[in-house]
Amino acid sequence: MPGSIRPSSTHRRPAAVGVAGVLTLLAILVCVTACGGSSRTAGATPPPTPNSTAPSTAAAGRLTAAQLPDGTAEKWQTIASPRTLTVTGRTVQVNECVTVHGAVTWQQQAYADSYRTPAEQDVFTFADSTAARAARLSLAEEMSDCQARSRSLQAKSHVVVDAQVTRTAATGAGGAWSRQWTGVEGLSAAGPQTDHLYAVQVGNTLAVIHFDQWAPAHPVASGTGADLSLLTAVARQLS
Repeated sequence: MPGSIRPSSTHRRPAAVGVAGVLTLLAILVCVTACGGSSRTAGATPPPTPNSTAPSTAAAGRLTAAQLPDGTAEKWQTIASPRTLTVTGRTVQVNECVTVHGAVTWQQQAYADSYRTPAEQDVFTFADSTAARAARLSLAEEMSDCQARSRSLQAKSHVVVDAQVTRTAATGAGGAWSRQWTGVEGLSAAGPQTDHLYAVQVGNTLAVIHFDQWAPAHPVASGTGADLSLLTAVARQLS
């Protein structure tokens, strides 16, 4: 569930695609296109221009590909170079449930694994720690409602209503969540899958790591026993 630009004042990611198209999707993703499988709506604000140099806090806050969840088995590889966008006054949509409000910059780093499924690290910087904390708390509140939102989306799309969202770990700086559901094509790929999301805030920086495991490639989803350790590792990177 990589994040991306949404039309007008909110950013959103492109529609998810099948496994065979994920590398193309992620190549487009890091260039930051608009949205949901269709062109940008008429009159929408154009995507912001990437900065030439990423903020040092964002670079320092990124985990390496090997440090991403279940990295040994997944064999994550980066897709292109990280891109940094100025997003002052805009909102970034991470998945069907979560948006990030109030950031000044947003750095994307996209990945694919040995199963050709996607992951992304988003590092947001804010004007101050108060704004970053507010964004983290808002994200956590939205994830607490994600099961109901996902089930509503499933019902409207006439697929089996089976979404289950669990908070798998929490620290004073952030949390981790897992969503098992039959995905609705759009922001997610269609079909059975498990989506993982991690969010950690330190100072004026918020890091969000998220990846999907589609059932055809991952009949058994990764365990969540290491989620607390991952949150700690991200906090350490941001400190």
